[in-house]
Amino acid sequence: MFLKELFAGLLIYKKAHQVIIKQKLWLWIAVPGVLSFCYLLFLAISGMIFLPGFSAYINENWIPGFMSGGVTYFMVSILLWLFLLIIGYLSYQQVILICFSPILAFLSEMVEAGMYDQKPPKFTFQGFAKDIFRGLAINMRNFGWMIFFTGIAWLLSIIPLVGSLISPVLILIIQSYYSGFGLVDYTLERNRFSVSESIAFVHDHKAGVTGVGMGFVLMLLTPVIGWYFAPGYGTVAATLSALEKIHDRDVRAD
Repeated sequence: MFLKELFAGLLIYKKAHQVIIKQKLWLWIAVPGVLSFCYLLFLAISGMIFLPGFSAYINENWIPGFMSGGVTYFMVSILLWLFLLIIGYLSYQQVILICFSPILAFLSEMVEAGMYDQKPPKFTFQGFAKDIFRGLAINMRNFGWMIFFTGIAWLLSIIPLVGSLISPVLILIIQSYYSGFGLVDYTLERNRFSVSESIAFVHDHKAGVTGVGMGFVLMLLTPVIGWYFAPGYGTVAATLSALEKIHDRDVRAD
């Protein structure tokens, strides 16, 4: 059952692509994509400004004299860039879900309006501020838990053989679950779910939510193109998935 719903969450990206074409949502796919590149540019510029000096400081003060030199400086620089890349990847998901929340929430609302033949929503600064605070509350909570569980999963990698196989799978599932949570919440918030009700909803549908998040995470693993399209496609897929589950719940309630 879990795997069936997980794959359903992944396969809904095909329907998301069809909805994007039908509703002509390319502009709203492009905006978060451009902002994603701005985030990458920010990381790259920050690295170029701060990492050389930090590498030099480590080479001069933390490395024994007989080991310091050009080769050591180069190796330290590589390790620091890798560290920045990992931190950038881990933080990117939550940066997207928090800082881009007004745009992605608006995209989600347009998808729902198009599905039910309603007028597209009007942009308001009141809604803009509301989306920011809602996204901040949910995603800061999720970011804390994601880092905690990801750290535990990394620690499992020290177990010979078994740990090295289990750890990457657990990290993927953890990242996918919390990414899916943030993407689905745009729809839940619009349907007047409280934070506690959103948490309960996601827990009840964790397989499907994880599937949606996994599609988002896997897109991020594709250089350049994936980072451009992942926020928009992930939002549309999450909206479709959440609306299906809300509709099924309402039907059962009747």
